[in-house]
Amino acid sequence: MISRTVKDGYGLYLLESEELKVWVWELGATITRIDYKGRTVTLGYDRAEDYLNGTTYAGATIGRFANRIAKGRFTLNGREYQTTVNENGNTLHGGPNSYDKRRWEGVNVNEGVRFTLVSPDGDNGFPGRLRMHVDYAVRGGELRVDYRAVSDADTVYAPTNHSYFNLDGAETILGTTMQIKARGVLEVDDELIPTGTILPAEGDFDFSAPRAIGRNYDHCFVLAEGAGEKAAVASAGGVTLSVSTDFPSIQFYTGGALSSGFHASQGFALEPGYCADTPNRPEFGSCTLKAGEEFHKFIRYEFT
Repeated sequence: MISRTVKDGYGLYLLESEELKVWVWELGATITRIDYKGRTVTLGYDRAEDYLNGTTYAGATIGRFANRIAKGRFTLNGREYQTTVNENGNTLHGGPNSYDKRRWEGVNVNEGVRFTLVSPDGDNGFPGRLRMHVDYAVRGGELRVDYRAVSDADTVYAPTNHSYFNLDGAETILGTTMQIKARGVLEVDDELIPTGTILPAEGDFDFSAPRAIGRNYDHCFVLAEGAGEKAAVASAGGVTLSVSTDFPSIQFYTGGALSSGFHASQGFALEPGYCADTPNRPEFGSCTLKAGEEFHKFIRYEFT
């Protein structure tokens, strides 16, 4: 079942099954709240003002490039592009005033909701006019998110969702068990920019078997070959969240204190996407979207 209201001037859609209720908003194509069997399992805000002024990206659609681009520079087809920097001289999550702060057009489609946004050529320095769709659909205890896009020029595109999860309502997610099917984790410098080395997922980064979260993370886990089904699984308070995707990596973020109403230690983010700084690291693969080609990737959140 799908219903629509208006909140702070933006369309707010409720998608629900017997097990799951998901609220998604035209502001940032944002998941503002997920309830599983009556329990709220995400963090979010009550007002548009908090999303517009906040720096947490809570529940929002991120792009053009989720994660970091070193110095905001990359070369595509022999031309160097300079994107707008917004974190320590680097570009994070597409730069300032990016897709999380914008109005997406929402419409009912099939058994879900589709949000559409057009990003003009040169938007925050990225090439190509990009038309994007984000589809949300609920079935049973499952929320599926599909990303589609077409550009009129070659560009880089790497979207994700930035929901913060807290499965048991505790004041901290330290102690939540986590499992990630990773073949390695990116080595990063002091600015969290990859060095190019993929380290073994060992020690504090070994989530090959479920283990309690015991520290903060802001690290990109490179998924093992064929690991997309239930690539990450988290459990707490009798609720299990399984994340499946066809993206090649997951950024696992717990972070430190954040502004505007909550702290990251109260929630964890699992951000499927491309590896950080992929536009400058061909060894990580390619996130180039060719002109006229259709982009399609998915994330599936399953609650049990």
